[in-house]
Amino acid sequence: MKNLSGKLIAIDMYSCAEEQITDAKIAQEILSKGCEENSMAPREIICCQEDGNSEYSLSAICKQGHVTLHIYPEIGLITADVFSCSKDADQAAMGRYLRDAFDADKSKITVLDRVDFGSESDMKPSRQSKIKFTSRTKNLGGKLKKMMLKPRSI
Repeated sequence: MKNLSGKLIAIDMYSCAEEQITDAKIAQEILSKGCEENSMAPREIICCQEDGNSEYSLSAICKQGHVTLHIYPEIGLITADVFSCSKDADQAAMGRYLRDAFDADKSKITVLDRVDFGSESDMKPSRQSKIKFTSRTKNLGGKLKKMMLKPRSI
């Protein structure tokens, strides 16, 4: 039987750099470069954007896989899926590249092995989060202010 296993990396990236995500052409160049550098072997990149909407999607059709980005410039959010069953592809490195290239302040990465017929515990995805220190300190001030100004009930 042919080896059907593949790996899916799902990434949510928050507070991404505005200059990289407001222009779809720049985001497309970043995606293309990342696919090339991480042995994803892109065949075609498609951009889907509705007239009048700032959000858009980019899909890179790759050798034995794909990379899809859903980009929401107004809120600085990118959701990405990186999948490949090619032994040459490095999906984890592609995920790190995207996180760094779009300068995300916070990210959540979920790794899922596809077509893995192992035990039920193997089917649970592993997750990791990364938050930049400056983002945490900015949020802390707002939380303290809310706590101090919050009226107390009797």
